[in-house]
Parts: sequence; C-alpha cells; structure tokens
Amino acid sequence: MNPSVVPMLVLAAALAAQGPPPVPAIPTAPIAPATATAPRPIDLAICLDISGSMDGLIHQARQNLWAVVNDLATLQPSPTLRVALLTFGCSTHDAERGWVKVETGFTTDLDAVSQRLFALSTNGGDEYVARVVQTALGELQWSPDPGALKLLFVAGNEAATQDPKVDTAAQSRAAIARGIVVNSIYCGDPADTLAPAWRELAKLADGQFAAIEKDNAVVIVTPFDEQLAALSAAMNPTYVPYGAQREAWAQNQAAQDCNAASLNPAAAAQRCQTKASGLYANAHWDLVDACDDPKFKLDDVQKADLPEALRALTVAELRAHIAAQKQKRSELRAKAEELGRQREAFVLAEQKKLGAKGEALFDRVVLAAVRLQAEAKGFRRRVDPPPVAPTGDVESPFAALIEQAIRDYRSFVCVTGQPRMAPADCRISAPPVRRSAAEREHGQKLYLLYARFAEGGDYVEAGQPERVGQTLVKEAWQCIEGAPKGQTEAGRRYVATPTLRDGDKVWHAGDAAGLFVMHKLATDTKDTDQGWVYGAIDRNGVVTAAGRVASCMRCHQDATEDRRFGLR
Repeated sequence: MNPSVVPMLVLAAALAAQGPPPVPAIPTAPIAPATATAPRPIDLAICLDISGSMDGLIHQARQNLWAVVNDLATLQPSPTLRVALLTFGCSTHDAERGWVKVETGFTTDLDAVSQRLFALSTNGGDEYVARVVQTALGELQWSPDPGALKLLFVAGNEAATQDPKVDTAAQSRAAIARGIVVNSIYCGDPADTLAPAWRELAKLADGQFAAIEKDNAVVIVTPFDEQLAALSAAMNPTYVPYGAQREAWAQNQAAQDCNAASLNPAAAAQRCQTKASGLYANAHWDLVDACDDPKFKLDDVQKADLPEALRALTVAELRAHIAAQKQKRSELRAKAEELGRQREAFVLAEQKKLGAKGEALFDRVVLAAVRLQAEAKGFRRRVDPPPVAPTGDVESPFAALIEQAIRDYRSFVCVTGQPRMAPADCRISAPPVRRSAAEREHGQKLYLLYARFAEGGDYVEAGQPERVGQTLVKEAWQCIEGAPKGQTEAGRRYVATPTLRDGDKVWHAGDAAGLFVMHKLATDTKDTDQGWVYGAIDRNGVVTAAGRVASCMRCHQDATEDRRFGLR
C-alpha cells in the first residue's frame, strides 16, 4: 500500500468510531438565470427507502454517489449539478409527513450530500412511495430552466401503492408535466407481484424501471486506486477556507474523504475523480473556487473570516496566495484526470467480464437511466468510445489500459519525423522511418515512433524522469530490401511507402508488424517497471502482452533515461 494513503485510512477508522462529524447548515444552491453561454443545469433528487431491511441500498448509494457524479461530469454542454437527498419509510420521521424527510434540498455541495448519506441508519416504518415523490415535487426548488435535466430516483422494496392518502400515478403525471422524469428502482425480483406498480411509477413519468438486488454489490478495485486516493488527500491543502464556518466545511471535506476510504479503495478513487472534475464546487467556503466567479469581490472578505495565518496578508498578497493554490490544484487535478481515464478503461474491461451479473447493480441502472435521459435532453458524453481491440487471452489487468493509451496514437507527435511536402510535385511524402538495431524482439523491422508528449519533437529530456501519462508507441513494419515496386500496406496507410536509404542501400516498409507500447504511471504503481507498463499489439489489433513484459524489461532496463533510449 502507498504510505501516503495510510493516514487517511487511519482517520477513516477513527471517524467511524466517533460517528459522523458535525457539519454546518447546508446552503441551498441558487438557481442561476439561463443565458446563452451558461452551463446547463442538472437537478438530481435521490429518494431512498431506509426502513429496517434497507441497509444494503444505503450502502450502495454511499458506494456509488461519486461514480454517478463522475459520469455526469462527462456531459456536454458542461452541466451545473445540484443534488437533493430524501429518505422515507423510517419510523423516526414525522408521521404527519408520511414518514418522509428531506435530508438536504438541492445543493452543489457534494460533501454535504455525502455527509448525510453516511449519517443514515435504518429503522422500520411504512414506505409511502407516493408521499416521497409528492414531497420532492412540492418542497424542492427545481430549476425553472426549460433546458434543465430534472431527474428523480426513488428506490425501495415494498409496494409502491401503499400510501393511503396520495396516489402514485397522479404524482408521476404531475412530475412529467413539470419536466421531471421519475425513475424507479425496485429492490427485489422483477417477477414479483409488487414490481408492476414500480414499473408504472416510472412509465407514467417517462422514466426507467429497474430491479436490483440491494445486498448484491460488486466493487472493482484497480491498480490506480491508491494513487488516486493519495492525490485526493493532496488536493485538500490547496483549499483556502473563508467564512464563519470555514473550519467545519474544511473538516467535512476531509471527513468525506475518510468515509469513502472506509468503504474500499474504489470509492476513495471515485471520490478523487469527482474532486478533479468541474462538478466539485465549493465557492461557499473556498476562496479558490469563489474567485473563479468574476462577480466575487475578494476585497469584501473580512479578515476575521480568514484563517489566522492569512489575516496579515494584503489583498494583493492574498490574491497571489490563492493563485498559487489554484495552480497546485490544477496540476493535481490533471494527474487525477489522467489516472482516472486509465482507471475507467480498467473498470470497463472488468465489467465486460461480469456480463449479465453486473446489469442489476445500483450504479449500473442509475447510470443507464441518466445517460439515456441526458441524451434525450440534448446532452452528449465527453468521453472516448470504449476500446474495440480484443485482448485475446491476455489476463493482465493492464491490457485494457494499453488499449486505451494508444487510442488515436497517430495524433501524437511522430518523433522519427513528420511527413513533408515534396517540392517537385506538391504531394505529401511518406514520413521517414528508422530501422531497428535489435536482433530479437524488434527483429530488424522498420518503425515510426509516436509520443504523446514531445515538446519540440524531443520526447527525452536528459536527466529528467518521464511524466505520468506519457505514451510511446513504436509502429513496426516488415523491412523489405530495395525500393518499393508497388503499393504496400504501409503505403496505403501513409499515401506513399515509407522508405529508408543508407548510402547505396534501400529498404521500404511492407506489411504491418504490430505495435510496441510503453505507458508511464506513477513510479510506485504496483506490478509495473518503476511506473512503466509495456504492451504488445499484433497486426490485427489484439493485445498479446501487457504489464511487466520480460522481453521489454530486459532491453529497457539498460536505458539510462528512465527506461528510454531516445532515437538511435
């Protein structure tokens, strides 16, 4: 385990023993007026049955809050997200309100939502589904923006029609009349006699119905989780608290890190991905986020509302301090985004292995509904399509990472040389190739080398280790002696056949011989070569090796520049 993660896990255990920390009143997020350039609003209301048998549902909601937010963060146009949490079916709630409680109204403060989730406990009671929908419609301040995506999820395991005073169907019709889509999650067998009423609840409000096993949770742990958890902890000092309740908000941020870590490494990693996204906004207590609003006036912040260590600073000095913290946070977020992309590729590959077993999980059914309804409202996802190359029989957890890392590699910098315009006939010439000096693995092949990062065309800076996220792709071709006499496979790809001349000798590229890949993760990543993951992909796009590939390591361990030889 990464040593930097240990303190957070220790704190998680301490918090679990002490119970949930106090948190100030949750600010209600304002409803911003719609403008031509404003981000599109998304309102997400989550209604959970917390009667005596629903511990599993609460656990799944805690586990997957961050995964759902991360998926919403991929939407275009960029959204502003507000989340509300309601609970029902608890005998300690107000009977006059149908055993329903609004835990938090719509808020952009995701830490506050997490805090409320982890404070929940079950207690038997009557589960009035219609009443919780009615409360959500009547007491939450839904966005009036006609372009807003307004979603309500209600999950439970008893009859959806048992409310003696409020009709379920009427509430569904009232919701969709206001543009609010109702999705129902029945915690039971879809063939149960109770399931049809849950289907009808969603159908009448243009929503989706799903049946899940509330106690069946599948957690996919990845090689990137500990690094992401460490980055999450490293982000916290970049926040500059202000306001009368600044310490409580900052403490709650750390507490929710620990709550996620107390579940498992996957939850902590997903929370880090959220903190690296634009949906994690804390302008109500963090000066870095607050100063992103051009309307915010730093001069108006009172000295008493600042941490004691910052009170002696002038406004100019405070502004410089905020800018420095913003820069640090941006760098950490960039690293988290890169690791997050790699993590998602790994998770996608593991989910494929689950097949139908993974289709009835809380996060999967919520994400499926959100994606469908977001698309219907004009949103589009801002993510690459899933990898299409098969992984053959390779069992390495890094196979999916290699597939993802090389996606669109030909848009990288070709460090062996870019094609040039031929002066005589104004045609594009083929890119220059090099001939491998290796006797075994690369077998005297011709190759072009692509690098994701290569400032000025150089991908090796002497004495500097490679940055996390670098991808090197050696595109190998059959080496055929003599000038090309017709079009080759390489010629079809590059318009003209790549050719190498050395004195009187000439070689040209024939058929594709596959790709050889190096991708850099954090140095301490488990089961890597000091952070490097190697991969081989055959001419048909099948990953044939991934991870600590012995033949690659045997060669590259002799390189003095962080496993890189440079062009030679």
